[in-house]
Order: sequence, then C-alpha cells, then structure tokens
Amino acid sequence: MPGLALPISRRPAWLGALLALVLLLPQPASAWLGEGHRATGALAYDLLEQRDPAAITAILRLMQAHPDRARFDGQLGDLAGRDRERETFELMAIWPDAVRGTAYDHPDWHQSQRIVSSVRAVLPYAFGSAQAEFARNLAVARDPNASDADRAVALCWVMHIVGDMHQPLHAGMWMSWRFPITDAGGQWSWVRPAPDAEPVRLHRFWDSAGLAGDLTLSASGSLEAQLVRDPPPDEDSLAPDPKIAFARWVAHTRALAYDVAYHHGRLRLSASPRSAAVLPPGYVEQARTVSRTQLRAAGHRIGALLEGLR
Repeated sequence: MPGLALPISRRPAWLGALLALVLLLPQPASAWLGEGHRATGALAYDLLEQRDPAAITAILRLMQAHPDRARFDGQLGDLAGRDRERETFELMAIWPDAVRGTAYDHPDWHQSQRIVSSVRAVLPYAFGSAQAEFARNLAVARDPNASDADRAVALCWVMHIVGDMHQPLHAGMWMSWRFPITDAGGQWSWVRPAPDAEPVRLHRFWDSAGLAGDLTLSASGSLEAQLVRDPPPDEDSLAPDPKIAFARWVAHTRALAYDVAYHHGRLRLSASPRSAAVLPPGYVEQARTVSRTQLRAAGHRIGALLEGLR
C-alpha cells in the first residue's frame, strides 16, 4: 500500500491540524488488552530458551537496572527460577501500557496508522511514530555502549511496539464522509458483535480479539497455552535489516485492517453506539483466527529480534 511518513516539520499545515484532531481522540486501549502482549512475551522467552539461552541471561541482567524495577519486583513477588524469568518477559511486553500517564508514557509510539479507505491516495501519511521508534529503541537495546537502564527500557518498547503493530487497527484507520477526520483506527466507530450484544468500539473489539472468551488469559494461561499448542509461524528472516522486516510486518498488518477489520470497505460502521450495526456472519470467528495468527507471529518475531543480545 503506498504511503509516506513525513517528519512533522515537512507536513503541510492543514495536515498538522488533522493530526492534532486525531491525537485528541481517546487514547488507544492496550492492544490485545494486555493478555495478548503477555503471551507474546512468553512466546519470545520460549524461543530464546530453545535457540539462545545466553540472550535470556543478558536481558535479565539488563532488567536489574530498569528505572521502574520496583514495579516489576512488586508484580513478580515470590516467583523464582524459570517461572520468574518467563513472567519477567511477559511484564516487559506490557510495561509501556502499564505506565500510561507517567513520565515513561509515549502515546505516539503505539501506532503507525494510515488511512486504508480510498482517501489514502490523497492522504498517504502515517499517524504515529511506531516505525521510527521501533528502529531507535532496537538500536539502543543492542548498543553495548548504552547504559543498562536505557537498554532495559528500550527492550520493553521493542517488545511492545512489535506486539502493537500486529493489531490491525494500530496500523490502519478509515476515512469517509461519515468519518471526515478518520475513525482513528476504530475508536470512533461502533459495532455490535451479536444481535443481543452491547455496542462496542471497533478498536476495542479488535483489542480483545473479537471479545472471544477463550482469549482471556486466566490463571491457567489459556491464551498462552493455545498459542503454544498452535503450529509456529513460517520462519521469517530478519535479514538484511530488521527495519525492513518490521516495515514488511506493518504492511501486512495494514492490509489486514482493510481486508478483515474493515471487511474490504463493506463493514457497516456507526458513529454512535445507538445505531451500531451487527457484525456480518463469520466476522467474529475470522477476527479470532487472525488475532491468534498475529499474536503467534509477534511472539516469534520478538524472540528472533532478541537473539544474539549480550
């Protein structure tokens, strides 16, 4: 899909006004509602455990210097051994959402949304800096000359941004006469998952993977366990440059926004909950399938990105 992410200084003034309006919309909910991010962290740990245990040791060493370490220690409690290590990876993946509203918060880093309706030819710009911040944080995380504290924070952001950018509505948004300043990736568009269901924002629907009950991470780790049982994604090389690979992942996620989330432009979206239409037959199940596939891919890719870290 064509598009160009311009620096703010090079964007026309009217685009700056549109960006300001989009950024005034409600902040995106935590992609995958946190449970999905935790699952990607666990899957990344499992991959490193098989391929590069020394990377796990290095990451845990860096995390000892994390400036928000007290938060991690409080959540890890009395866990020990492998359980504590794996849980640390899960908490790293959700940390950027856990610190919303604090000095560590960067709302702009959670998405890189482009319009996927026909208006994209007129407005081929990205809203959000996930792609640039992925590259910057990955460079810091891999830099042995950076401080351990900076590397630890960067690692959390790398894990989280990769997870976020596998959620279709963190990559795409709709613009039309009904949504003249876009629907902000489903934040201003409403649907009903079923005839007797309460209306829900489309973004919230996708954050919860279609409100599927089996995508809630219970004490037994149902989502994580399901993803571990499912076949791994096809091997995805990071060569020659992780930034190129990441751009490819984002392009695929953005295509899913149009093809699946917005149902090839045929999804009936309402600007108010009162008139929310019921999702078409098969949509909820397709959302569940796509979400699991994307989560598996994200966890695998996070692990691959962290291989060789020392």
